[in-house]
Amino acid sequence: MKMLVVLPVLIPLATAIVTIFLGRSLRGKILASLVGGGATFASALLLLRTVWSWGTVVHVMGSWSPPFGIILVADLLSSGMVLLSSGVALVALCYSVGYVDEEGQRLAYHPLFHLLMMGIYGAFLTGDIFNLFVFFEILLISSYALVAFGGEDYQLEASLKYATINLIASAVFLLAVGGLYGVMGTLNMADLSLKIGGLQEPGPLPTIFLLFIAVFGVKASMFPFYFWLPDAHSSAPTPISAMLSGVLIKVGAYSILRVSSVIFVPLRPDAQEWILALAAVTMVVGACGALAQSDVKRLLAYSSVSQMGYIILGLGIGTPLALLSTLLFIVNHALSKAMLFLTAGVVIEATGTREMGGMGGLARQMPWTAGAFLIGTMGIAGVPPLLGFFAKFLLIQAALESGHGFLAALAAGLAIVTLWYLFAAWQQIFWREGSGRALHPAPRLMKGSGLVLAGVILVGTIFLNPLVDFLRAVEAQLRQPEAYVTAVFREVPPVTASTVEPQ
Repeated sequence: MKMLVVLPVLIPLATAIVTIFLGRSLRGKILASLVGGGATFASALLLLRTVWSWGTVVHVMGSWSPPFGIILVADLLSSGMVLLSSGVALVALCYSVGYVDEEGQRLAYHPLFHLLMMGIYGAFLTGDIFNLFVFFEILLISSYALVAFGGEDYQLEASLKYATINLIASAVFLLAVGGLYGVMGTLNMADLSLKIGGLQEPGPLPTIFLLFIAVFGVKASMFPFYFWLPDAHSSAPTPISAMLSGVLIKVGAYSILRVSSVIFVPLRPDAQEWILALAAVTMVVGACGALAQSDVKRLLAYSSVSQMGYIILGLGIGTPLALLSTLLFIVNHALSKAMLFLTAGVVIEATGTREMGGMGGLARQMPWTAGAFLIGTMGIAGVPPLLGFFAKFLLIQAALESGHGFLAALAAGLAIVTLWYLFAAWQQIFWREGSGRALHPAPRLMKGSGLVLAGVILVGTIFLNPLVDFLRAVEAQLRQPEAYVTAVFREVPPVTASTVEPQ
């Protein structure tokens, strides 16, 4: 059973190696890549089912027991994130087969894609801070290459900007990790939870906590660290855009949630005002940026900035209702934004332009794509009865109940702005009079991939109650860091650290 935690990391790594050794065999690479993606999704499904039935699963690598060895930990949050990410990744892989040219697939596309996924799954499952850094680097290096994969000048420029900002963030990450180890003498999350919980004086830990928030804020595109996102997400090949906006930026939000709910629990109130202020500004600048765009992919990218502000807002409020809304937001945004990018890619393939002014009148020729894009628009904007509506409603309610009336009003107002710019984009692309240009139909795999995600969103809306029940269980587990600690040290009792003081 414990090996199930390793499989979501091991399968993508093995798939990447196999696709490298298959040389230039296009059919072999595609088959291996799809099988690997499907196997990862199946293992994630089995892992979540196991965690749900038997509780948190911990795997100790080698013979080193916690807190000294490398461990992977699957609780409801991490296993749920792996399942969500692997599902979106499998759809994006199918889309890639129709989208990426044969030469690109013969070369490095599939190995890079699976290394990206390995880094993402590892970041969700790792039980220590240093290996979180390692998995971050794996996913970032592969994503740098994937953003620039087309080799166009604008892609190289976007990748360079993306790499530069994230390399600085990596240096700060290492600085924070070193500081944390210097103060506490351990990097195991469960051990840190025990030791920090027993401190009388926090010493430099509040500063270290803020450094981690800043680093994870870069990944989550939080203001003022979001500048890399619009260029990177709009310049990347479309299935990678879907992965970046749908999955990768959630790693930053997940990391904030993980360290604040397990490691720095006593310090969380001190950072709340900072997080709320930055979340509010992130929501505003993302929405303003989206309003100014005529390029459909840049509009969706700026929209991701704004929506990540909502997610961070829920993390900042921190009440059970706010955390529940954040979790629902993560699910909705991962599915809806990935689907919007995939359907936008179908339109771009058909029209040959990313400018919405050069499109128009496509609803008649592409009714299914128009319907899928409309579902994504309604989901992101929060139109009832889709998932996004309940996520925003709960977040606004949580803000009001916690005494943050201004933030509740801001969230409600920006929801209307989101509906405005996304529906205007849909109207420009699909409804208004067309440009009359000849269309080049996209491959069926591309069309079908977006429809699959649209179907998942509708199924999630129909079965909202079971989904909310699951997310309530995740939220309840987050409020009990002692359960995480107990699971890690289940077989090896921890050394009591209540007397440890900062050095």
